[in-house]
Amino acid sequence: MLGHVGIRVPDVEAATKFYDKLLSTLSYTTKTYPTVTVIGPSDNSTPIPCFMLRKYTPSAANGNAVKPSPVHISFYAKTRKQVDEFHAAGIKAGGNDNGGPGLRTFMANYYDRIETAAFILDPDGNNVEAVCFAEE
Repeated sequence: MLGHVGIRVPDVEAATKFYDKLLSTLSYTTKTYPTVTVIGPSDNSTPIPCFMLRKYTPSAANGNAVKPSPVHISFYAKTRKQVDEFHAAGIKAGGNDNGGPGLRTFMANYYDRIETAAFILDPDGNNVEAVCFAEE
């Protein structure tokens, strides 16, 4: 199951205004944080799919050497072990590390919990994530 999809835009404020108007027709709500805008169903008591807007900036995770992927796809993992295995398999299959397995606190306000995640850039540069909310 997909966790969320994020796109990189040059003007987050303009994109937020557009998508807020567009997706409010589906009863989605918009929450703005310092580095990301999150749009999704208003019930955030459980992990739910959401749509994210981020400013297009170089990634600190890779020393700013590679431009961030314009497409970000997240998949739910049932366990933290699966997140570890996802990351290792991605590297072994020819992907590049874009953030090793670990706790990510930046989305705690939206999800009401801290996530464990890992990120891989696939051979085409797409940013693929495994995320787990289990408190193992």
